[in-house]
Amino acid sequence: MSFLSFIVFLLFAVSTTLAVEEDPKCKEPNSKCVVSTKVFTMKVAPQLFKWEASDDQPDRYSYQPSLKGSPDLPSWMQYIYSKTYHSGFIYGTPPANQADFTLEIVAVDLQSYNTSQRTINFVVLPRKAEPARHQVHLKIYNLAVEDLFDPHYLDDLLSIFRAELWTEAIHDLHVSFFASAVHLGARLPLRPDEKEGVVVFLSSAANFSENLLRLENETKPLEKLRKQSSCPRDFKRTTVDRLFRQLNFEVDWCEFELVRDTQPKEDSYVFIDKSLSKTFLSLNLPLWHSPSRSEVPERSYVHEFLLSILVPMLVMIILAILLSLILCFHHEGINKRNQDTPAVQMVRYAAVQRATSTLRSLSAQRDSSPALSRLAPERHNIFGPNPPPYNSGTRSSKIDF
Repeated sequence: MSFLSFIVFLLFAVSTTLAVEEDPKCKEPNSKCVVSTKVFTMKVAPQLFKWEASDDQPDRYSYQPSLKGSPDLPSWMQYIYSKTYHSGFIYGTPPANQADFTLEIVAVDLQSYNTSQRTINFVVLPRKAEPARHQVHLKIYNLAVEDLFDPHYLDDLLSIFRAELWTEAIHDLHVSFFASAVHLGARLPLRPDEKEGVVVFLSSAANFSENLLRLENETKPLEKLRKQSSCPRDFKRTTVDRLFRQLNFEVDWCEFELVRDTQPKEDSYVFIDKSLSKTFLSLNLPLWHSPSRSEVPERSYVHEFLLSILVPMLVMIILAILLSLILCFHHEGINKRNQDTPAVQMVRYAAVQRATSTLRSLSAQRDSSPALSRLAPERHNIFGPNPPPYNSGTRSSKIDF
């Protein structure tokens, strides 16, 4: 980066900062000025609620930001708590036509359960530069979202493009979007010690330089691989990879992409995760408002009642009618069969039945008579006394007294 280019960039940055600070709304208490289509970050620390940070328990405070009058933040704004900084961070990119808004932040002391609330008024300032129609999409492996809250990471990344790759955009190059790669649909790293990665969009109104176009052609063979699966780390290194490695940036060149003015405009950023499916992030979605009771549609249960009650009853009635008809026809068939039988045949059948019954009774009586005759003596021996035993010897003539 030449000395002249550095001076121009420094003057541009100072002029932009002064333009933001000169707005009288930015000097009001509990107010924060942000620029549309440009990323902003806000730190949420205990000092914001006039609490003292504790070195023994640095994570004793919990924060819950939300849009005033709504249960959550706008769709283009995110909140994350960093255990590295022991603070919360609110970040996002205001859309081009975003009006001023107010955030409510509720803090809870997890030790004493004391609560506090602060209201922050955000003043959205329009960008005075031309609309940024060109974007560079990057995915960096070895960074997490909380790392980007340290300004020197983004400054180092912008310096690479301003000095080497995109010198035409030295005046208005800015970060228009960044988010966690996992939040956009990428997979968590297999190793727990590896960071989840970040996706960064750099925007400018200037046309792409020859270096960027050459880098795009260099990464074109990876397009087929992008659609099938994600590229492993260090799968492909480009000729400019050394510029990023010197500043400790490990870029995933499979996700490198140049988005021209034929792509969606700056108020509708698109990130495509080639390893999974397309994930669209629209930053100009309308804010959610809770519906009133009169706006909630009413539902009628008449159709469900007819379907669940009357239909089974109708089926049961039809089955009962069919069963009754079957029983009636069966009974009539028996009567008709009895009526068709001749009377003489019925008399003969009755006579045969009576003769058979008579023969069976006589046979039973005949079989029982011999059994009674054999059992008669035994019955006499059972109920009468037994005779004395018979002694065949002579009786003694002497009687002993």
